[in-house]
Amino acid sequence: MDPNMFDRKRAAALARQVGVDFGAALAAALAYIGDRLGIFKAMAGGSAFTTLQLAQRTGLNERYLREWTATMAAAGYVDYSPRDATFRMSPEQAAVLVNEDTTYFTAGAFQYGVACYRQIPKLMEAFKNGGGVPFSDFRPEIVEAIERLFHVGYETWVAREWIPAVPDIHERLLAGGDAAEVGCGAGQCLIPVAAAFPNSRFFGYDVDRISVERARNKTVSAGLASRIVFEQVAAEHVALAERFDLVMAFNCIHDMAHPRAALRSIQRMLKPDGAFLWSEADVGERLEDNLNPVGRTLFGASTMHCMTVSLAQGGEGLGTSISAELAMNLAVEAGFASLERLSIKNPFHQIFLGRKQAQTHSLA
Repeated sequence: MDPNMFDRKRAAALARQVGVDFGAALAAALAYIGDRLGIFKAMAGGSAFTTLQLAQRTGLNERYLREWTATMAAAGYVDYSPRDATFRMSPEQAAVLVNEDTTYFTAGAFQYGVACYRQIPKLMEAFKNGGGVPFSDFRPEIVEAIERLFHVGYETWVAREWIPAVPDIHERLLAGGDAAEVGCGAGQCLIPVAAAFPNSRFFGYDVDRISVERARNKTVSAGLASRIVFEQVAAEHVALAERFDLVMAFNCIHDMAHPRAALRSIQRMLKPDGAFLWSEADVGERLEDNLNPVGRTLFGASTMHCMTVSLAQGGEGLGTSISAELAMNLAVEAGFASLERLSIKNPFHQIFLGRKQAQTHSLA
């Protein structure tokens, strides 16, 4: 290497960034501990605690709490008052880290990350030999993590924003129609949607047994078992044809072993005048469009979970970065008459509307 070509400032900046990333990784692991052991929850409410008081409240070791609170304060996850050496959580911090009924809640990401980290030895084998790490190896923690990450968002967005953006389908479900969700997970979307449309019937399909069992139990608890059916089946193997007014697939097509076959199955499942609501991460068309912190998260999640789960099944391994152009190409290949990106603002997702047959009128 030519020493005259070496940029010392650039190297120093990168070294500092690695240090920042390393600290963030350690803080995320400790935040996971705070989430799982209920430390954040114990601090919510605005009261100030010394570490001794926090130990008494939680029953945990004070010395560990002393180091943990210092880390969380440095990360900005809790506030520290040097005047009386106390720690507290602001309402905003509690919304993000404790209150699972707000759209700000993201502490499930720590749980998701740890579930992925536990599979690193198997992932390293896949790097060397191909194949992947099956979804079952991430259980049970990944099932709960995904549910915690997405349930409020889906509850807020799908019934209140996404379905109403398709007026003919919205009216049909209000009157009484049939809707399905493929890749339904533990029912974090379908159950609140069913509650919002009491005259309609709903069907959820997922390949994971644990997720389906969890969804069934939640449906009974919600008093909706008479209107929701969950089945353990891959999307491409759903046998019903021309049955549904609406089929939904949220942030899951990219995970599937056979996404093209799944999309063909969805097209068959729809009534001739039915619609397909599909969401994926909001990504740019080119790699260089996604070389940013959001892209780092998406590519990282893809490598450590989404892509490897698909490859473990002998699948295509599309990964998280399904751009609008790729989505439209896949939809045309699957036989949809059209696929358009809806003009819905969302912090995470791009939302597509597919039609089995061409429409003679435009969206209102």
